[in-house]
Amino acid sequence: MSQRETERAEHQIRQRAKQALRKQMRAVREALPDSACDARSQAITRRILELDELEEASTVLAFASIRNEVRTRSLIDAMRVSGRRVALPRVVEGGLSLHLVESLDQLVDGAFSVPELPETAPGIAPDEVEFALIPALAIDPRGYRIGYGGGYYDKLLPALSRACACAVAYDFQLIAEVPDLPFDVAVDLIVTDSRVIRTE
Repeated sequence: MSQRETERAEHQIRQRAKQALRKQMRAVREALPDSACDARSQAITRRILELDELEEASTVLAFASIRNEVRTRSLIDAMRVSGRRVALPRVVEGGLSLHLVESLDQLVDGAFSVPELPETAPGIAPDEVEFALIPALAIDPRGYRIGYGGGYYDKLLPALSRACACAVAYDFQLIAEVPDLPFDVAVDLIVTDSRVIRTE
């Protein structure tokens, strides 16, 4: 087997492993009762609000959570009350555009049924973001994550040139090693309901 064939085979193995982990972790997370999601999300919110990395940030990227993801609404509210600008992503032409929250009542169902701001909401450039919350289905201590498979955040992360990228996940979503691929981008920080991990 040539070097190229070996690399292709390794790539396919890692892709299949990621797909299996994605399916497994979605099932585990969806089995969580609402009360557990609420309690774990509150613990994550407290940890994030205490971060030195957030203290200096005036513009923050968040995400509107769906189903049993880490609940972000109270965190978004707290960051806006503190005077920070908070942006949310919109799916556009295979990528993400960033728009400032004027009111969470503006949210509408967007791509993949993820709540998004309308396209008329004020936009910002990725390099304006100083702290970014990144969703994850699974993540390892190096900062490599498994998302939903669209690669949207892996495309966005390099453009967040001034931001501390912080993945949020429940503690059981932290795994020993994600089978990362060449296009995957690691985050700087991981916050779960029981710990904070700085990956640098």
